[in-house]
Amino acid sequence: MSEKPKIVKHAGNTRIPCICQVRTANMIYNGYVIGTISEERNDADEFDWVIKMDWKEWEKSGYPQVAGINMDLRLDEYIRTYIPAFVEERTLPDTRDGLWEELDRLGLDWNDRFEFMCRTHGICGPSRITVERQ
Repeated sequence: MSEKPKIVKHAGNTRIPCICQVRTANMIYNGYVIGTISEERNDADEFDWVIKMDWKEWEKSGYPQVAGINMDLRLDEYIRTYIPAFVEERTLPDTRDGLWEELDRLGLDWNDRFEFMCRTHGICGPSRITVERQ
């Protein structure tokens, strides 16, 4: 018998309606694909972010902490209708001095956080989790 997915339902953990665009990247730690991060959008330009963990690979990789995720819950997916901490720490805020120069260097016309993470591999400070486009 298959297990029922574990999903916590509340306002900040609910998908937007009428999703028409999904972009997904792998989250990699110590050579293991420990999960994926997806940005979902609809025609009203609403968005959500979905982090899906592969718990077996996460354990094999050494139990890395994923910013903004309660690892104790071991959910099948974590949905955020705001920019999650994992993305915030790997991208630049709109108010950053020199933002446009940095975006231009990467060939971006706007602060596309998903694309920024993919082009920089999501490298940030102490976290060794990288991001690679699927």
